[in-house]
Amino acid sequence: MKKKINIYVVGLIVALAGFIFSYDSSNMAGARKYLESYFNMDYKDIGYVIIAVVLGSMLGSLFAGYLGDKYGRKKSLIYGAILMMLGGIITVISFNLFLFYIGRIIMGFSLGVIFLVGPMYMVEVSPAEIRGRTGALRQILLSGGLILGYTMGYIFEKNFTFQWNSTVGWRYLYLFEILLTVVMGLAFFKIPESPRWLMLKGREEKAREVLCGIFADENRINKVMSEMKGNIEISSPQKKVKIKGGLIYVLLICGIFPIFRQFSGVNAVTYYAQKIFATISNDTGNMAYFQSIFIGFGELAGAFFAVLFADKFGRKKLLMAGALGMGFSLGGISLFLYSQDKNILEGCLIYIYNFFFTISTGTLLTIYISEITPTIIRSKGMALSSVVNWFFDILVIIYFPILSTNGYLDKKFHEAFPFFIFTIAMGIFFIGVHFLPEAKGKTLEEIEIYWRKKGDWDK
Repeated sequence: MKKKINIYVVGLIVALAGFIFSYDSSNMAGARKYLESYFNMDYKDIGYVIIAVVLGSMLGSLFAGYLGDKYGRKKSLIYGAILMMLGGIITVISFNLFLFYIGRIIMGFSLGVIFLVGPMYMVEVSPAEIRGRTGALRQILLSGGLILGYTMGYIFEKNFTFQWNSTVGWRYLYLFEILLTVVMGLAFFKIPESPRWLMLKGREEKAREVLCGIFADENRINKVMSEMKGNIEISSPQKKVKIKGGLIYVLLICGIFPIFRQFSGVNAVTYYAQKIFATISNDTGNMAYFQSIFIGFGELAGAFFAVLFADKFGRKKLLMAGALGMGFSLGGISLFLYSQDKNILEGCLIYIYNFFFTISTGTLLTIYISEITPTIIRSKGMALSSVVNWFFDILVIIYFPILSTNGYLDKKFHEAFPFFIFTIAMGIFFIGVHFLPEAKGKTLEEIEIYWRKKGDWDK
């Protein structure tokens, strides 16, 4: 008897990369001043450290599509985990800034691979009726990693001396990432290969074997096999794909909508959360760490909401609700900053923002792009989406502090200018989502038929 595959467990295993990534991001906020002391870093060096991970992720995204197509989704995830371990080890043993940069770039490269292949893999193995939920599991672990990272930073700040943290403590914070990566890498060996990738490679029997583990109903298995086989026959992987017809619409979505994830201001909030809270509370000590922990709880609430309702309400409704919620929160933060009113309500708006970000651009946008992209170009579409995402991530990281502290803009807007930009971007995002097709409850093959009606790329 074929062993049953629990898709939710598979989803949690793949989502471990998100846990590690968000732990790393919040860890950077906690370890920042210790790294500044140990490596004698200035403000620019800290920016370069943050950018090193993102730059590595963008490079990883460029190669991930090729790896995913050639070696399979499962092997690509394993290779990514191995690289992540290597990057973590180099980071922990770094005795100079150059070596630290190398470790961070390798870490970022591995994340770029896993973050592209992981969502692609999940939409390919998940039944249509639970695809939103299984994809949203990653956001729960992303939120958990954020909470843990800020909590660890708070504990180290509260219980150990600055000198010990600056020489040894920060290494323990990053050592924990290596242990998590080992667990994730070993778990990747236990997950099945994507049945749709197997079909692309002509391994029909193996694909059926995987589907038998996912579905109990033989009729359902035969239906999915028939749909996959039909699509492969129409769009042969041996044929050169012509980018025309419906594929043009798909690639436009892949290339444009990830921009709104970064112009939602998420990294401005994540990377500079403690500074924002310190400004609000007139506190530069432990309280900023403690307040930042609750950002993770706001995201966790949003993640559970997405898991529970992504397949009930559909992708478009949650994306549009998220755009409205983020726009309202960012607009409120902008006004508080502009009026220089240091009010506790501003902190509440940050928590509200994180909830709405999580249910929309944080969770469902990645799932949506993965599922609306036809199998024949899914790796390429996801690569485009990922590269655009990381590129604009770098831009926001670089220009958020510049725009916030620019003498002229600061005098006119009091650090509110970038948040005004983010608010406007969310209004545009809301309008754009209105014109997207819904993917709820549809098989990947049914979604592909929708795009073919816009223009068949094989004719």
